[in-house]
Amino acid sequence: MPTIAAFTATLLVLVHSTPVHAAGCEKDTDCKGDRICENSACVSPAAAAPPTETAPASTEATEDSPTPETNPNADTAAGADAQTDTPNAPAATAAPTVPKDWWKQASREAEAPVLQAIFNSMPKPIIRKSGGKLVYQRAVPLVVADIHDTTARWGGKAQIGVHFLGISKVHTTTTLEDITVETGGIPYCPINCARITDIQLTDNTIALFYDGEIKQWAGKVSDNLAGYTRKLGKQYRTMCSIPTLYSHAPSNSWMDPEEVKKVNEGAVTEIKRYCGIN
Repeated sequence: MPTIAAFTATLLVLVHSTPVHAAGCEKDTDCKGDRICENSACVSPAAAAPPTETAPASTEATEDSPTPETNPNADTAAGADAQTDTPNAPAATAAPTVPKDWWKQASREAEAPVLQAIFNSMPKPIIRKSGGKLVYQRAVPLVVADIHDTTARWGGKAQIGVHFLGISKVHTTTTLEDITVETGGIPYCPINCARITDIQLTDNTIALFYDGEIKQWAGKVSDNLAGYTRKLGKQYRTMCSIPTLYSHAPSNSWMDPEEVKKVNEGAVTEIKRYCGIN
C-alpha cells in the first residue's frame, strides 16, 4: 500500500507542475539571465542572427554616387550643331562664272540655271474683279546650257561641234504649253560671247548684236531658215532678238511694270557679266 500511495503522489505532482516546451523555450522569460529565446532555444544576444532587411548603405551609396543620366539637351545640342552640315541647311551662293571661261561646258552648265531663275521671276498678269483678282499664265524664255542638246534646227543634235548657251526665241507650243529641250523646231539665240558686240533692251525684247552674220559661224542653216529673226533685211542677219515673256492673259490684264523692268534689266546685266561685256 505504501508503494501505491507514493506512485499516486508522484503522478499528481507531474500533472500539476508547469509544463516545459519540448524544444526548450517559447519566450525570453523561459531563459536564464540575459539570454533570449531564438528558434525555441536559449541563446546569447550576440549569437542571434541580425534581422534580414535591405541595408541602408546601398541607398546611401546610390545617392552619393548617382548613375550619370543622359542629358536631355545633349542630343538636341548635337543635332543643332550637326544641322549646319546637313543638306537642309541653306546652301552657299554659287560662285559666279569667269567671263573668259564662258565657252567651257562647266561655265555654261553653271550659268543656265542662274539666267533661268531671273526669267522665272517674271510676274504673272492679273485682272482685278469684284474685290479679287484673276491670275493668268505667262511663258518665259527657256535657257539651255548647250543648244546642241536640243532638237532645234540650228545648233541642234544634227550639227556637231556647235556648243553655246542658248535662250529660246519661242517659249510655248501651239497649245500654249511651255517648251522643253525636246520641243522640236524651236529657235535659240546663241550666247556666243566672242561674237556679241552689244546687248540692247527695248520694251520686253532683248536684242543680241554680233560682229557678223550668224550663218558664218552658226552652222549650215541660215538665220532666216532657222527662225532667228523672222524678219527680212541684211541688218537682221547679225542680231537675234529674245522676247522676255508671252502673256496668255486678255489684253486688259495688268502686270507690275516695275517688276517686269527689274526682270528684263536683270537678264541683260547677267548676260553682260557672263560674257564680260562692259
